[in-house]
Amino acid sequence: MTAVEIAERKSQWRAFGFLFLAALTVVVMTLVANSWGGDFVQGLWFGLAAGSAFNLLPVKRWLRPNSEVVRLLEDEGVRENRRLSCTLGFWGAIIASLGLDLVYRLSGSIDVGDFGQLIATAGIVSAMVTFGLVELRGAR
Repeated sequence: MTAVEIAERKSQWRAFGFLFLAALTVVVMTLVANSWGGDFVQGLWFGLAAGSAFNLLPVKRWLRPNSEVVRLLEDEGVRENRRLSCTLGFWGAIIASLGLDLVYRLSGSIDVGDFGQLIATAGIVSAMVTFGLVELRGAR
């Protein structure tokens, strides 16, 4: 198997992994919002959110810059996809914060403590879904 084939396969798995982690983060945030599971689910949400945010960084490029497969996985297109996903994640968080503020002001039904988790979830999930979908489209 050539380096190009390995890079294509890893790129597809990475894209599917991002989409899976995004869905899992939404499920865990739903459990947190419904107060199910207590501290364990809170810790699970934090671990998923931190791990997902960490996965958006080009860590492999930093650790193994001379690897042929890593150079193929972290080309200029992937860098641009990463910039796009982080930008959309930022705007997703901004829109979520404005929407939550509006709901809170109108009804007061959202606990203030949940604001940070909901905003972080919106930003991370929108960034991960964007990156995963753009990478899948690029792999085809």
